Amino acid sequence: MPSAASRTIFLSAILLALPALGQKEPATEGDPLPRYEVFALPTEHPEDGPRSIEVMPSDGVASPFGWHDVDGVDGADFTVTRGNNVNAFGDRDGDNVADPGSQPDSPDLDFTGTLVPLDLTMDAATYLAAAVTNLFYWNNLCHDLFYRYGFDEAAGNFQAFNYGSGTPGGDAVVAQAQQGADIGVSNIGAFSTPPDGAPPRMVLSLWNLTDPLRDADLSNTVIVHEYAHGLTARLTGGAGNVSCLSHEETGTEGWSDWYALVLTAEVDETPTTPRSLGNYLLGTPPGDPGFRPAPYTTDLAVNDFTYADIATATSFHGVGFVWGTMLWDVYWQLVTSHGFNPNLADPWESGGNNLALQLVTDGLKLQPCRPGFVDARDAILLADQLLTGGENQCRLWDAFARRGLGSSASQGSSNSSSDGVEAFDIPETCFNALFGDGFEGGSTAAWSNAIPI
Repeated sequence: MPSAASRTIFLSAILLALPALGQKEPATEGDPLPRYEVFALPTEHPEDGPRSIEVMPSDGVASPFGWHDVDGVDGADFTVTRGNNVNAFGDRDGDNVADPGSQPDSPDLDFTGTLVPLDLTMDAATYLAAAVTNLFYWNNLCHDLFYRYGFDEAAGNFQAFNYGSGTPGGDAVVAQAQQGADIGVSNIGAFSTPPDGAPPRMVLSLWNLTDPLRDADLSNTVIVHEYAHGLTARLTGGAGNVSCLSHEETGTEGWSDWYALVLTAEVDETPTTPRSLGNYLLGTPPGDPGFRPAPYTTDLAVNDFTYADIATATSFHGVGFVWGTMLWDVYWQLVTSHGFNPNLADPWESGGNNLALQLVTDGLKLQPCRPGFVDARDAILLADQLLTGGENQCRLWDAFARRGLGSSASQGSSNSSSDGVEAFDIPETCFNALFGDGFEGGSTAAWSNAIPI
């Protein structure tokens, strides 16, 4: 078992040889291995772009021995879609065990070409290997990326082997593709998260709302959404307590939506660009609401949801959607102010999207068990104070206040989604920062759709 010191030395060397997380490189003859033919970051699904061949995409910090290792010794331990972070396989018979032959097997770790054929006009069984490979790639990508933002061994991340950190291992994600397809199961996306040391389970199925059926294993926003449920469960209340997000006023679904949208965001998007989840599986065009009541956008003419709307929203998706809407405004405040960096593995100082990921993830660690919206808001504000000295306090207040979670908003009990009181005010200290002349008296209720600052 490598010591912490020896792992640090190894990481310094390996980082020189590996590309940045999610970096796309055209594959050529003689390229290093492993290689994966997938719908790569930041592609959302098959209608958002073609597959590409990703060369050595593992991150040297988060996965120092690659994605097929489980013992912390150089050299792959598996030649199938299994490793330290995830065991991805087909489960068409729905018994929660890998179907025989469902994991593509490549002795040289070349998961491309004829090994992973994909013809979406054919029965989904014909492209199971491609689906499993995509599922393997995105679970590993989530592991590596979230590691950069603090979801590491100490925080209870998902790894078979924890590199001598002294924290529980044995909990790589069990990811099941096309689950139950042979017995009529459909329209499923789920993630179960036990306490640290026990493996979580991701279950994705075919969706029967289109002809031919569509596979959730190729819908990358759905994969990230489900993985983020594990992230939020382990970080809120600590890795050993995964029951902190099952109350009424919970943003759990909103966090998962938000992470999915941030990981697949493109440089040409604007604050008013409508973003949705589920359009591919539903067969609806981009810009439609998808799984939610409205698209995610800062445009109040398209999405005018505020804190008061959770009183009549469904649990947990409707309530979470309102929280996700607030976080999307937070994201755009930071991106508008600090710019967009397409490389999410870069430090938080390098872009507004990187900073947003860091603050929201830090907020998960700082908030109490069973947080309501005010609790979660205050945790993100505190995260900014601790990380930047409060540089973004007024930007964050602006985002929350325009959605009714202003400084005088009252949460009530987090066990109820109907006893909160919304408010659109901001702290007096932010008046000059946001308005200069105090215009509108600090209330964001009548603001235009433009994102200030």
